[in-house]
Amino acid sequence: MEQIKDIGITLDVVLSIPAKSNAEAYEKLDRMDVLKLLQLAVEQCEFNEAKHSTKH
Repeated sequence: MEQIKDIGITLDVVLSIPAKSNAEAYEKLDRMDVLKLLQLAVEQCEFNEAKHSTKH
């Protein structure tokens, strides 16, 4: 029987946040909760499975 195994990963994410300055963008970022950050990251991600698929 298969078991669930936890695997920790670290991802570098660049978010595009509409703002007039970097300072304003960071202020908006600081006000976002984790769910909103994850939502933005997924929405802005370019999924290209052929080039970046995990080999296992």
